[in-house]
Amino acid sequence: MPVVSPAAYLRVYEPLAAFSPAERVRWQRYAATAPPSRRAGARRERMVALVATVRPTLDVAGESAFVQMVDGLMFVCPWSTQLRVWQAAMEFRGGMPERIADVFLPRRIVDPAETELDRWRARRPELKVHIQTSTWSVPTSWFLLFDSAERMLVTGDTAERSMVYRTEIGLARRRMAEALETLAAMRETMPDASAVEGVTELARWLETFHPRSRVELDYDGLVELLDDEVLRGDNSVEDLTEAVRALRQGRTDRAVEAYERVLVRWRPLQTRESAS
Repeated sequence: MPVVSPAAYLRVYEPLAAFSPAERVRWQRYAATAPPSRRAGARRERMVALVATVRPTLDVAGESAFVQMVDGLMFVCPWSTQLRVWQAAMEFRGGMPERIADVFLPRRIVDPAETELDRWRARRPELKVHIQTSTWSVPTSWFLLFDSAERMLVTGDTAERSMVYRTEIGLARRRMAEALETLAAMRETMPDASAVEGVTELARWLETFHPRSRVELDYDGLVELLDDEVLRGDNSVEDLTEAVRALRQGRTDRAVEAYERVLVRWRPLQTRESAS
């Protein structure tokens, strides 16, 4: 059985109004079948994707979704597992030499998947992925979407132990726009210029969703690597907010200090990834 690397997830839940009439009926029926919880669903979804990568094809059977009810309204985050498996395979091969890539994902498996992916895009150009995944750490740009008051933390010896942030997409977009404006203006003096590209890509992704959508950052498997004290002391959202504020005020020194706190906080997990 494939090993599931600990991962965090950034998800967008769209209201039913964002989907076609046929899809609305589909998701309403799906919700009536008691879909898996956020945590159980994340593990099942990732396992399905991993199993697909060790089969003779990259095909995934069936699609599921996460469902939230907020003030009596249904919000849906489709897994789009098949699409994400295909995209991940293309990115995987593109990130290493052909000879090495062939050992893990031979052309005989990837080529048919690439053809099908092109067909999907041609038939449904509006198709989008509602979930981003990051193994072993949380990308710094994700923290910019949230406010510290939006954190939901469950600690202790419980199956519900978790770290989640949730917000409205309108708030997330506004925070991203403010951060991007500040970072772009300070691009030449930024300690990590690549951060601007990450924020830009994330902002573009958010713009593809319905304006009443909801955004969720779920530490998921990462909480198993962090004890309660570390989770309670995780001020990454506050530190990134402070970094952007300091840049806006021209206090580059304070911005660098705040940003470094985030990097130092996540460095141990990134070191474990390199050693695994």
